[in-house]
Amino acid sequence: MAREIRIQVGTETCQTCRPCLAADVCKVRAIMRIDDDEPPYIDIERCYDCRLCVPACPFGALQVLSDIRLSVNTVS
Repeated sequence: MAREIRIQVGTETCQTCRPCLAADVCKVRAIMRIDDDEPPYIDIERCYDCRLCVPACPFGALQVLSDIRLSVNTVS
């Protein structure tokens, strides 16, 4: 079964806030950051496309993509 994840972090609009408010509302901790001075990314293995993170970012850095879909194959 494949899931469709249609959220991405806009690197141009992300302000690399500390703490990241979008990451704080993510219940599955799919929004991750490797370096503090770089924008976070969405781990598509964890994300369930609930979109709670989208309105949480005060800068609108999380975007819902309707035309690009990243598929994640899951084993059931």
